[in-house]
Amino acid sequence: MPYANSTPVFTETDLQNTLQAVHNLQAQLPFLVNLTPQETRNYLRLGNNTAAFFSKAIAHCQNNPHLCPPFIPLTEWQNDYEVYKRLEILLGQVRILEQALSDTVIALRQENTVAAITFYKMVKMAATQNIPGTDTIIDDLQSMMPARKANRKPKNPKEETTE
Repeated sequence: MPYANSTPVFTETDLQNTLQAVHNLQAQLPFLVNLTPQETRNYLRLGNNTAAFFSKAIAHCQNNPHLCPPFIPLTEWQNDYEVYKRLEILLGQVRILEQALSDTVIALRQENTVAAITFYKMVKMAATQNIPGTDTIIDDLQSMMPARKANRKPKNPKEETTE
């Protein structure tokens, strides 16, 4: 893994600055909406040709104004379409950022897991040598370890022993 044992630098100040940048971005987009799951399910989906459909419909409306219903303000519709296109570009970049953040968190979680389990195993080995303080550490960490089944059945039934 090329990212194994990486040493990222992301200070508390960096976090606060990044959170402020996210807040600033949200402030630049005051028109964003929050749909309910039901609203999201109820919206019509046109598939991969959605943007092309919008573009052609607007062009036909512009070229044939006598067919455009009077209750559809063309300039507002054109604005909605232009904003939609810009937000699609932004959404693509945000998704790339989200994936990179997610992958980095997963990789760092793995590195932390390996280090913590290695430390835990070393403390258990030290406890076998009666090193002072190890029992307290083991008791503290053991409660957070994944539960082990005491009566686990062998994977292979032939491995069972009869008494």
